[in-house]
Amino acid sequence: MTDQDEKERRHFERLERRDDIKIKEFSYPERGRYQKARIVDISGGGLQIEAKQHFAADTILKIEMNFTGWQRYTLGFLKYFGTAANRPLIVLAEVVRCDQVVPGRKYEIALRFSGIDESQREALIRFIKAEIISKH
Repeated sequence: MTDQDEKERRHFERLERRDDIKIKEFSYPERGRYQKARIVDISGGGLQIEAKQHFAADTILKIEMNFTGWQRYTLGFLKYFGTAANRPLIVLAEVVRCDQVVPGRKYEIALRFSGIDESQREALIRFIKAEIISKH
């Protein structure tokens, strides 16, 4: 683990979640289909997920997350209305580690955000802090 990784681990609070998300290997132009995965925990710097496929370290994944509530913490007038209130968070994330849990069927994957709009990252951080506070 690099010094930067250690700083990120201390810098962002982690929130345990069990939300279903969609992931696929990022390519340009886009190819392939999304597959389902599940969040284990999430922070402003990345997330840990469970998936059915192995991904090599340094692989970039496109991730579409649509868990309820994070949109409230975005900036803007329309965040409570219509499609804005249900807008997914779409990010690119780099595979840091991929550990086999059940051979050929379940992998635990640590991801670091490598492409995220900074205003959305700030909204995610505010959401995580509010969720942690509400659980105490």
